[in-house]
Amino acid sequence: MKTQLIRARRKPRFGLPWVAIIAGTGTLAFAALGFTTVTATPEAPIEIIVQGQHPLNISQATVDAATTEPIRAWKPLRIVVTDRFLSYDELQGRVDPGAEVILSTAITDDSADPGQERRFTGVGIYPPDADREKNTENRFDIKDAYLDNVGLGHGPAAVTAAAQRAAEVLDEGKIRTPVFWLAGTTLGLALTIVSLAFSLSRRRRRESVFRRLTAAQRLLATVVLELEALDVTYRTTDKDQRTPGFNAAWNAIREDSLALARTEDAVIASVYNPKEALASSTAEAVKKFEAQAKALVAKADALMDAGSVLGHLAGSQRVLDRLAAPLLFSAKELLVRLEAGEPGTVAPRRIRRLEQAVQELLGILGTDQESSAALQDWQGAERELERSASAINRSLRRHRRARVRGYGKGREDLTSLRRGLGLSAAESDRALYVLDGANAAARALLGPLPGTDESGTPAAARHRWKLGDPYPAQRGAWITALVVIAVGSLMIGGAVLEATSGRPAWALTGNQPLRSLALDGNTQDLTEAGIRRYMQDKFTQDVDITVAVRSAGDYLGLHPGSSDTIGARDQDPQVLVDALWKIKSEFPRLLNPATGELLADQVIIPVWALDDGTFTIPTMIAGALSTGDNTRLGESSWEYGSYYISSYGEIQVATTINDLARGLQANGYIEPDVNNDFLYVLLCSSIALGLVALLQIIIYGGAVSLKLGLFGRSAVALRKVREDLDALALGLDDSRLNTVAVLGAGSAATRADADQRIFERALAMAWRMADDLAARPLSQRLGADYVARIEQLAALVSTLGIRDADARRRTRAVLDAAYGHRVGVKGATTP
Repeated sequence: MKTQLIRARRKPRFGLPWVAIIAGTGTLAFAALGFTTVTATPEAPIEIIVQGQHPLNISQATVDAATTEPIRAWKPLRIVVTDRFLSYDELQGRVDPGAEVILSTAITDDSADPGQERRFTGVGIYPPDADREKNTENRFDIKDAYLDNVGLGHGPAAVTAAAQRAAEVLDEGKIRTPVFWLAGTTLGLALTIVSLAFSLSRRRRRESVFRRLTAAQRLLATVVLELEALDVTYRTTDKDQRTPGFNAAWNAIREDSLALARTEDAVIASVYNPKEALASSTAEAVKKFEAQAKALVAKADALMDAGSVLGHLAGSQRVLDRLAAPLLFSAKELLVRLEAGEPGTVAPRRIRRLEQAVQELLGILGTDQESSAALQDWQGAERELERSASAINRSLRRHRRARVRGYGKGREDLTSLRRGLGLSAAESDRALYVLDGANAAARALLGPLPGTDESGTPAAARHRWKLGDPYPAQRGAWITALVVIAVGSLMIGGAVLEATSGRPAWALTGNQPLRSLALDGNTQDLTEAGIRRYMQDKFTQDVDITVAVRSAGDYLGLHPGSSDTIGARDQDPQVLVDALWKIKSEFPRLLNPATGELLADQVIIPVWALDDGTFTIPTMIAGALSTGDNTRLGESSWEYGSYYISSYGEIQVATTINDLARGLQANGYIEPDVNNDFLYVLLCSSIALGLVALLQIIIYGGAVSLKLGLFGRSAVALRKVREDLDALALGLDDSRLNTVAVLGAGSAATRADADQRIFERALAMAWRMADDLAARPLSQRLGADYVARIEQLAALVSTLGIRDADARRRTRAVLDAAYGHRVGVKGATTP
């Protein structure tokens, strides 16, 4: 049986979050239905039937004329307006009056003999509400709407106000309280978020496993496709030049590639199986497969590079440059630090010894000799570099401040390559270890290099939480997003509740002044200036006020002897109503001839003057209707025959005008039958959960995968590294002039050319790393590996910058020595 090494496979189906989709769709439908229900307006008509002969100019014609706009209810209503008293059964809704509501226009109850059946004023509702308390509350709401407007001098309009109130309270339709709909929406959003979070976590983990598998498969396929090329490389290498490590690497690649290809089927089957994809055994299998694939690629690359060196093929110089780059960069950095420090810190002969070791290593790179001889010279140069660096390190660490631990930079692992060439990996590691320690000691003792942004101590590794979270780097972003969502939902919820509730304040908020104030009658004790002195001129609409001073004895039959110092009690309400209509008839120009009602922008304040110089204002006559809950238009004490009497007429009139402004400001407001605090909590919760669900949907869809990568601390660090790379790339021609043309003159040309070649190749590698990091999506940018790769790239660019700055400095020194004065150097600043 032949094993198929390369397969064209489709991406596994991760499935859709059906629970979240169903929950989210149901929640949206529920919320849409709730919004439609709560914001709906009544459409059913109301029919008002007037029966009998009524006072206050109430008739079918005047009521129809007073109904300027159609009154709509949640269900069709018929209201019968009668001039008679109601029986107790009619009042309680036990008798069908031929309508849903029956209203008696009488003001006071029938005072019949005890032996007769008692009759009542008020309202009866048929059929009554099953909740007796609710039924009683609705009856009194309709009755109060009628009597409150009668007390304001209305007649036919009082009937329309009662009909409007009946339309508001008699609601037997859908549930219109926002609490119910918000509670259901909040619950649905919570269920959606939980189910979507579970699906998102599961999908992410499956995608992560799949990506790791496909990456490992690509690595394996690369090695398998290059087996023939590796075989050619191995066979073209002279047997005498093949090292034991080279032979062992070739045998291991052939065996490992076939063995890994055979185990591929089992790993793929586990990853593609939804039941096994997230099992711990699958994760271990993928991890093992991935590690073996990476190791195989490293061995193949090392074999190819080692073969080019041992076989003296094209590209061998590049391989040696890779081996030399870490040592040379670290040694150059150490020399730059020593030269920038105080003279005498390290003996000059030790510095010269290190410089000679560097030049010896560069000389090997520039020579064209047999590989065996070159590799022997290479080993000797590495040992000499290690010994010279150790001597400098010991000199530096005699100082207490320099006794710090060396820190290694992120470097390429060249162990397989060195073994393939027959070199010891330990020698290179020892040399790098000594150079890192010497650089750390020089940095601690001599300080950071001038002109660089490095701090005095290396940056400590960031602490990362390890709580089993597969995405630890996202925790901070999630916490920030949730805090912003919480604060935003509180603000939005408060604004929405304030805008929708519109609860009127006690303080006057109007910005329109009183349009006119006129006095009529015996006003010798009242003046317009005196009234305005005590009133607040803040109205919400245009109003004309006429203050009519009339005799309390002539109109109300109220005399000083019939009242005490505080007020009059047990007065007949019908007498007051008749007096109000009498005063209205005295101002025909202010009335609507079709209804006998006062015009909407007119107000008459009857001031009843007693013979002893006191005044009483039981109520006013207003053109506006009193509507809504707990209206503040007028006084309700008149219904019980109780009047307040005062000797300060101007103050009492001003107080009545202020009450009028406050009543107009709150007129029409209907108090929601909900707890505002509970409603606010539900509203904020639903907004917050909705935003969280939206954020989850965005993340699930990957709509902002790449664009969000432009922000964040890691993105700022990457942009800084790319700016440094731009500067190095722009100065590449100057670097060639400084390194090759000036410093490489004469016998040093070969070494200078090798030095510049290593620099340029490292610069190209840094560019490739930067491009790869910039092209990664958001899901990969949030991981710890991404931050580590950026830190590795930043360390490489910093090292390249130190080398380039040193080349400019040495070129300037050579030119100064040659011409006897300071001259400008390309890429350097001339003081």
